[in-house]
Amino acid sequence: STLPVLADVLARLVGGPAPLTRHLEVETYTWQALPPELRPRTRDRLADGIAAELALARDLLTDLGLKELP
Repeated sequence: STLPVLADVLARLVGGPAPLTRHLEVETYTWQALPPELRPRTRDRLADGIAAELALARDLLTDLGLKELP
């Protein structure tokens, strides 16, 4: 899994006293890189997978103490 690497990179980019960036993107178009048997077979499953990716990004950033700007 690349999750530990992602968590480390996010901590370095935005986890300190002054973030190194204020812009992050979540790539949600890489489903075709998965082996065919792991790819979502319906639009609903694809939407669920994308929602899960965005929720993970939110959770990782929240764990670093980030919150929405007013």
